[in-house]
Amino acid sequence: MVEIQLLFADDGNRNALASVVEEHHTAITDLEFRQCDMYVVDEAVFPTYRDDIEARKHSQEPVFCPVVLVRRDRTPITVTLPDPATRDPPHLVNAVVEAPIQKQTLFRTFTNLLSRRDQSEALTEELRERNERLEQFASTLRHELRNPLNILDGYLDQATERSDDHFFEICRDATDQMMQLLEDTLLLIDGGEVSTDPRPLDLSAVSDGCWNVVTADGADIEIRTSKQILADEVRLKQLLENLFRNAVEHAGPDVTVTVGDVEGGFYVEDDGTGIPTEERNRVFDEGYSVASAGTGLGLAVVQAVVDGHEWEVSLTDSTSGGARFEITGVRPYPAAQ
Repeated sequence: MVEIQLLFADDGNRNALASVVEEHHTAITDLEFRQCDMYVVDEAVFPTYRDDIEARKHSQEPVFCPVVLVRRDRTPITVTLPDPATRDPPHLVNAVVEAPIQKQTLFRTFTNLLSRRDQSEALTEELRERNERLEQFASTLRHELRNPLNILDGYLDQATERSDDHFFEICRDATDQMMQLLEDTLLLIDGGEVSTDPRPLDLSAVSDGCWNVVTADGADIEIRTSKQILADEVRLKQLLENLFRNAVEHAGPDVTVTVGDVEGGFYVEDDGTGIPTEERNRVFDEGYSVASAGTGLGLAVVQAVVDGHEWEVSLTDSTSGGARFEITGVRPYPAAQ
């Protein structure tokens, strides 16, 4: 509950106001300045608490800490009040109420100021989360780009000296890895919000095309679906490529990946070692990776694509003990009548 400190020298006025405030909030009646959510100050004692109030408001920034001044009839205001028509820096006093205080006026003032405080708290939390995401992405990019850049640096020299296509192929793979990482990061950088343009797609054909992009020597795919679904082609490819890449990275280059049907959607599974049960709640978090070769973004991309289509994704064991991702809520094409 919101804590409001009542700074009044007169015990009777302070206690009377406390009984009103406590109908909806917690009233703090100590005369010693406390860390609270809002302050109601009698003008007679405002100079006493001015420095404390100013320090508290600064310490709370960017969260709004409202201060209400109670003014006696015909008493001149000795503090500067905010002018709503200007963009001046914040003032210590945010509202003035006249004594004797009217309950309706008081609570209307409280509601307006606390609503502003709530908005500032929500914005601050949003900015904090965004900054954490940016720090995570910066850390991931810094770590994950180092390996392919080192590969390029080393193998380009050998490719030039020996004119060997094999070394150029290695460099091309490193470039593809960096491009994929950048695409995944750009998708997630704005909070993972994905726009989609669903159209009829052949799941088997899209899966086959994605496998050709990701395929590794020794890896194999079994496509056991003939479904036509409604999905954004670009986003569906991102989802499948990341699931395929995840299987190759954590199950090994000789993995067999299967794409098949489940009720209301499809699954992608592998015959690797699976993902430990205790880790499954966080596999879709940014930065999570089950393999040293992984970027830690792939499954977060899968979650973003799923959310963008309003689908659901779940993780379980495959029939061989590997990882199985089930995507449901997928609209078939043509839609069932």
